[in-house]
Amino acid sequence: MALLKKIGVVVITVAIMTSLIFLSLASIKKNANILSMREISKSSNISRDLSYHERSAVTKSRLSAVRIISMSPDGSALSSMSGTYFSFLGRYYVLTVMHGIAGPCDVTKIMVGEHYYGCLQYVTSDRFYDYMVMEVEKIEGRSPVSLFSDIYPVFRSRPAPAILENVYYTGYPNMMGPFTIRGHLMGYDALDERNFYILSYAWMGASGSGVFSDDGNLIGYVLALDVGRTEYGVQILENVVMVGATANIDWEPLFKDVY
Repeated sequence: MALLKKIGVVVITVAIMTSLIFLSLASIKKNANILSMREISKSSNISRDLSYHERSAVTKSRLSAVRIISMSPDGSALSSMSGTYFSFLGRYYVLTVMHGIAGPCDVTKIMVGEHYYGCLQYVTSDRFYDYMVMEVEKIEGRSPVSLFSDIYPVFRSRPAPAILENVYYTGYPNMMGPFTIRGHLMGYDALDERNFYILSYAWMGASGSGVFSDDGNLIGYVLALDVGRTEYGVQILENVVMVGATANIDWEPLFKDVY
């Protein structure tokens, strides 16, 4: 009888120890998964195979990318697009596309993660070149590019982007992301030689994404996808992306607003 009691105690002890070990391993695995997801989603999680200049350009792209939600005053229209966060003399702005603006500034929000930031005022825009620059609240978790040093060709000159030059953009195509996408310059627009086309990928929601050159300059913003005609009808070419040039933007209202 005493032997059976001892065996029972040993069995129960082993069962308890096994359960504790199992729970510990499950907890470690869960924490490891959470840590892994956090590491994966970090803006600094960039391939080490890239060169220093490429990593710098991609980092600027990822840390300055935002999503814009714009709504009409009556709530009948809602749009989602991408944009680039930048700063000038202590104030903060977002560059995006005009065709995504559905309503006034007070119903337009900047979305980063689960947080929303307000639009303070629309500063400069153009329907033909399809851009909008708005002043916004300071955004936590994002690092603005500088109007002084990072945006071509506002305060510093550089050669025009060359054919087959690598470019990078981060945006929210199909309301997913942020996704960072690589491409290369295919050629310039015949009607406006400052706009250009890149071989890359885009979809609805990517409009307004800032396009960065290999040396980390913001050189343009995603406008639209190319459309081709075949004997079967019209087809969207989601890998041929039209980019508006930052050279087309009228920056003067920002200077007047500050001075």
